[in-house]
Amino acid sequence: KATHTGDINLVDALKAPATNRRSISPVMPFSIVWTPEGKIIYEHLTTALDRFEGNTMGKVAVFGLLETAGISLSNNVGDPIVTAQQKFNRFLNGPAQVYSKPEDVPSWWESKAVGAETNDM
Repeated sequence: KATHTGDINLVDALKAPATNRRSISPVMPFSIVWTPEGKIIYEHLTTALDRFEGNTMGKVAVFGLLETAGISLSNNVGDPIVTAQQKFNRFLNGPAQVYSKPEDVPSWWESKAVGAETNDM
């Protein structure tokens, strides 16, 4: 739960004045995989367990918060716009990365899909 009390300005691309709307996201599974040395090698945030729960149109995490602030963005796997945004952000070496560089994908990872690319398995 959160309340949108401050203005949003995401690198001058997305802006939203404070709405004071309360954000209630659906429950979502979340998992992290560590190496024996304690290094995180995979972090997974999935979709809502019940997309009708809460008031974020079934969106979770940052997408749910933005939805409540009036910035509705797609976050669907396979969405070509989401994938293009992730690739462009990777190209610019933006501060938040969700699209892996090929050399950063571990050898045990079997899929060729990264970020929001369509599943290939």
